[in-house]
Amino acid sequence: MSAPYDSNSVALPVRKYNQRMARRMVKRAHLNEQGEAVCFAFNNLLTTVLIGTVEDAVRYVPTVGDLIELAISILTFYFHRIVLVTDQNVYVYRDWPLHFPGKQLAAYPRHAGLVKLGSPNPGGFSRIIRRGQLTFEDGHVVYHSILWIRRAKYIVQEGNIAAAS
Repeated sequence: MSAPYDSNSVALPVRKYNQRMARRMVKRAHLNEQGEAVCFAFNNLLTTVLIGTVEDAVRYVPTVGDLIELAISILTFYFHRIVLVTDQNVYVYRDWPLHFPGKQLAAYPRHAGLVKLGSPNPGGFSRIIRRGQLTFEDGHVVYHSILWIRRAKYIVQEGNIAAAS
């Protein structure tokens, strides 16, 4: 049995694309901090399974896949969440269409043990279906799509590192 993702395991360098998107989210959220990593998640497991899977699958449709994904994203923005790690904090926002941060739902100072990735349940099915579950220390939970899990791993890795003084 595999345990939830441990930030002490192999370090993943945050890709430049993700760093650029995190900096863009910081500007859109009007924060005076430096963006480190970002992921786009969902507010509940059912939404992640239904909408997330469809969004991920249509990316592979030739020619119109990006347009279909954009349309689904615009129609389902209420269920989307933005999880943003800056040099000081980790934020969870509601997502407006085209990835503009809406209402701030949570803010946490970066520190060890802040966020865990994966299912807290030992069952095999739960581990698979909740592979992208991000659980914060206060119990706040968001669900990242299971196909593009690297972005969620960035959140865990960077969020569990104490902020530079």
